[in-house]
Amino acid sequence: MSSALSATALRPVVELELADTESARAGERIAAALPPDGLDPDREPGILARIGAEALASSVSGALIGELRGFPRSGAPVVVLRNLPRQAHWPSSPTAGWCAERELSLLNALHMGIVQLMGLAPYAVEYENAGHLMRNVVPTPTATGTTSSWGADTEFFWHTDNPHLDFGEPGSDPRPYVPRYLTFTGIRNEEAVPTDVMPLPYLEQTLDPDLRAALAEPLYDVTAPDSNRAGEARTGVPLLDAAGRVRFDRGHTTATGPAGVTPLARFTELLADAPYESLVLGAGDFLAFDNYRTLHRRVGFTPAPPGRARWLRRLYAG
Repeated sequence: MSSALSATALRPVVELELADTESARAGERIAAALPPDGLDPDREPGILARIGAEALASSVSGALIGELRGFPRSGAPVVVLRNLPRQAHWPSSPTAGWCAERELSLLNALHMGIVQLMGLAPYAVEYENAGHLMRNVVPTPTATGTTSSWGADTEFFWHTDNPHLDFGEPGSDPRPYVPRYLTFTGIRNEEAVPTDVMPLPYLEQTLDPDLRAALAEPLYDVTAPDSNRAGEARTGVPLLDAAGRVRFDRGHTTATGPAGVTPLARFTELLADAPYESLVLGAGDFLAFDNYRTLHRRVGFTPAPPGRARWLRRLYAG
């Protein structure tokens, strides 16, 4: 039987888990529907999403599927789904950042199928990840010492993805804007490195009224992350706007003028001690969060030997 723990005001994280029989049945149905040589997620995303969504919908309890379908409207910024089907064989973790996508067709079908069940659409952007849908979150030697999804040794402090872009509105093309949803699946994580998430309700518990008001003022400049080639800096913007949307990246956020210096320093210091959820993702795990209402972080770590290092997959959805 599937278990579901709905989010509350104190714990805005939806936690779901497939029963072993559900997971096995969904995996068998996806494997049977895939062609022998797999599918390319950049060329055939719709087919992969349909295969995954149909297999899950026909294998998993209606209550769990209902939780997934309702997530974007639930008010909960974060959802975790555990015990998904695993592939019989995982390739080695890519040391150059890229991999043979067809070898991950079962995982890609699951990932895109869950996104489809949520009523969201996956998308890629030309300015990042060479325009590919799937991003490998994996240590690479060339990213040593950088705050990047291909880095490891340096802490990737609390941030939102692409905070220098404008926020999008419902129904708009998501590609020019701050990504709304970040979704992840796990392949391996023997280092047990967590993905830390700080939903906005946790953050707001720690803000006094004066700091909250200062963060809502247009006192800050935000530039593009190093991995990103899109858009110019946002100058004179709030970090926490009236719609309850947050934008921040410590290495790319500065005060526009003297009035923003102290609030920015206080906010950065506060983040080091604010409450958060620490989620260790491995094979069979899925995570999605609202990038408008969630900060995330990855601590520095020492990767496992080549071929065995922590490996997650990221997909933007809107």
